[in-house]
Amino acid sequence: MRRPKRSESSSIPTASTGDIAFLLLVFFMTTTIFNNELGLQIVLPEKGETVKVKSSSIAHVYVARDGSVKIEGKNVPIDKIEDTAIDLLTKGHTVKADTNLIFSMKTSRFCKYGVMITVFDNLKKAFNTLNVPEKISLKPSPISEEF
Repeated sequence: MRRPKRSESSSIPTASTGDIAFLLLVFFMTTTIFNNELGLQIVLPEKGETVKVKSSSIAHVYVARDGSVKIEGKNVPIDKIEDTAIDLLTKGHTVKADTNLIFSMKTSRFCKYGVMITVFDNLKKAFNTLNVPEKISLKPSPISEEF
Protein backbone atom coordinates (compact mmCIF):
# COMPACT_ATOMS: atom_id res chain seq x y z
CA MET A 1 0.00 0.00 0.00
CA ARG A 2 1.13 3.40 -0.92
CA ARG A 3 1.59 6.02 1.60
CA PRO A 4 -0.01 9.32 0.85
CA LYS A 5 2.56 12.05 0.39
CA ARG A 6 2.49 14.77 2.81
CA SER A 7 1.95 17.96 0.92
CA GLU A 8 3.79 20.96 2.21
CA SER A 9 1.94 24.17 2.34
CA SER A 10 2.96 26.55 -0.40
CA SER A 11 1.94 29.74 1.35
CA ILE A 12 4.21 32.68 1.94
CA PRO A 13 4.48 33.83 5.52
CA THR A 14 2.84 37.23 5.82
CA ALA A 15 3.62 38.02 9.42
CA SER A 16 6.36 40.52 8.56
CA THR A 17 4.82 41.98 5.38
CA GLY A 18 3.60 45.09 7.18
CA ASP A 19 7.05 45.70 8.66
CA ILE A 20 8.71 45.38 5.27
CA ALA A 21 6.20 47.74 3.65
CA PHE A 22 6.77 50.30 6.41
CA LEU A 23 10.55 50.08 6.04
CA LEU A 24 10.29 50.51 2.26
CA LEU A 25 8.02 53.52 2.74
CA VAL A 26 10.48 55.14 5.16
CA PHE A 27 13.39 54.36 2.84
CA PHE A 28 11.77 55.98 -0.21
CA MET A 29 10.57 58.98 1.78
CA THR A 30 14.08 59.68 3.06
CA THR A 31 15.93 59.12 -0.22
CA THR A 32 13.57 60.83 -2.66
CA ILE A 33 14.51 64.32 -3.77
CA PHE A 34 11.76 66.68 -4.83
CA ASN A 35 12.63 69.22 -7.50
CA ASN A 36 11.65 72.71 -6.53
CA GLU A 37 10.22 74.80 -9.33
CA LEU A 38 12.13 78.04 -9.20
CA GLY A 39 9.88 80.08 -11.47
CA LEU A 40 11.08 83.46 -12.68
CA GLN A 41 14.40 84.68 -11.37
CA ILE A 42 13.63 88.27 -10.42
CA VAL A 43 15.89 90.28 -8.14
CA LEU A 44 13.75 92.63 -6.13
CA PRO A 45 15.19 95.89 -4.80
CA GLU A 46 15.68 96.26 -1.08
CA LYS A 47 13.13 98.22 0.86
CA GLY A 48 13.95 101.89 0.80
CA GLU A 49 12.40 105.25 0.35
CA THR A 50 9.84 105.75 -2.38
CA VAL A 51 11.19 107.51 -5.44
CA LYS A 52 8.99 109.49 -7.82
CA VAL A 53 9.52 108.42 -11.40
CA LYS A 54 8.88 110.74 -14.32
CA SER A 55 6.33 109.44 -16.78
CA SER A 56 8.89 110.00 -19.54
CA SER A 57 11.12 107.39 -17.85
CA ILE A 58 8.50 104.64 -18.19
CA ALA A 59 8.00 102.56 -21.33
CA HIS A 60 4.68 100.74 -21.24
CA VAL A 61 4.53 97.19 -22.59
CA TYR A 62 1.12 95.50 -22.94
CA VAL A 63 0.58 91.83 -23.73
CA ALA A 64 -3.01 91.21 -24.84
CA ARG A 65 -5.17 88.12 -24.49
CA ASP A 66 -4.44 87.03 -28.07
CA GLY A 67 -0.66 87.34 -27.56
CA SER A 68 -0.21 90.62 -29.41
CA VAL A 69 2.31 93.03 -27.89
CA LYS A 70 2.17 96.82 -27.74
CA ILE A 71 5.17 98.88 -26.71
CA GLU A 72 4.39 102.54 -26.16
CA GLY A 73 1.09 102.05 -28.00
CA LYS A 74 2.64 100.53 -31.14
CA ASN A 75 2.04 96.92 -32.17
CA VAL A 76 5.34 95.06 -32.16
CA PRO A 77 5.91 91.50 -33.42
CA ILE A 78 7.42 89.22 -30.79
CA ASP A 79 10.63 88.76 -32.77
CA LYS A 80 11.18 92.57 -32.85
CA ILE A 81 10.68 93.24 -29.12
CA GLU A 82 14.39 93.17 -28.29
CA ASP A 83 15.24 95.59 -31.12
CA THR A 84 12.42 97.94 -30.13
CA ALA A 85 13.55 97.88 -26.49
CA ILE A 86 17.14 98.63 -27.51
CA ASP A 87 15.90 101.55 -29.64
CA LEU A 88 13.96 102.93 -26.68
CA LEU A 89 16.91 102.49 -24.32
CA THR A 90 19.38 104.17 -26.67
CA LYS A 91 16.88 106.71 -28.05
CA GLY A 92 18.53 106.39 -31.43
CA HIS A 93 22.05 106.98 -30.07
CA THR A 94 24.61 104.23 -30.41
CA VAL A 95 26.93 105.44 -27.65
CA LYS A 96 25.07 105.35 -24.34
CA ALA A 97 21.87 103.79 -23.07
CA ASP A 98 19.33 105.54 -20.85
CA THR A 99 19.80 103.78 -17.51
CA ASN A 100 16.73 105.47 -16.02
CA LEU A 101 14.22 103.91 -18.43
CA ILE A 102 11.84 101.45 -16.77
CA PHE A 103 9.73 98.98 -18.74
CA SER A 104 6.29 98.59 -17.16
CA MET A 105 4.93 95.30 -18.45
CA LYS A 106 1.23 94.55 -18.08
CA THR A 107 -0.32 91.32 -19.26
CA SER A 108 -3.88 90.21 -19.72
CA ARG A 109 -4.91 87.60 -17.18
CA PHE A 110 -6.04 85.45 -20.11
CA CYS A 111 -2.74 85.68 -22.00
CA LYS A 112 -0.75 82.48 -22.48
CA TYR A 113 2.10 82.12 -20.01
CA GLY A 114 4.64 81.30 -22.74
CA VAL A 115 3.98 84.58 -24.56
CA MET A 116 4.51 86.58 -21.38
CA ILE A 117 7.79 84.78 -20.65
CA THR A 118 8.99 85.34 -24.24
CA VAL A 119 8.28 89.08 -24.00
CA PHE A 120 9.96 89.25 -20.58
CA ASP A 121 13.03 87.37 -21.86
CA ASN A 122 13.33 89.65 -24.90
CA LEU A 123 13.22 92.73 -22.66
CA LYS A 124 15.93 91.21 -20.46
CA LYS A 125 18.05 90.46 -23.55
CA ALA A 126 17.85 94.13 -24.55
CA PHE A 127 19.19 95.20 -21.15
CA ASN A 128 21.91 92.55 -21.27
CA THR A 129 22.95 93.55 -24.79
CA LEU A 130 23.56 97.12 -23.62
CA ASN A 131 25.07 96.10 -20.24
CA VAL A 132 22.44 98.11 -18.40
CA PRO A 133 20.82 97.01 -15.11
CA GLU A 134 17.41 95.49 -15.74
CA LYS A 135 14.43 97.63 -14.82
CA ILE A 136 11.25 95.73 -15.62
CA SER A 137 8.03 96.07 -13.66
CA LEU A 138 5.54 93.18 -13.95
CA LYS A 139 1.86 93.82 -13.30
CA PRO A 140 -1.17 91.73 -14.20
CA SER A 141 -3.98 93.77 -15.67
CA PRO A 142 -7.38 93.87 -13.98
CA ILE A 143 -9.89 91.32 -15.27
CA SER A 144 -12.09 93.98 -16.84
CA GLU A 145 -9.21 95.60 -18.72
CA GLU A 146 -8.64 94.42 -22.26
CA PHE A 147 -6.06 95.82 -24.61
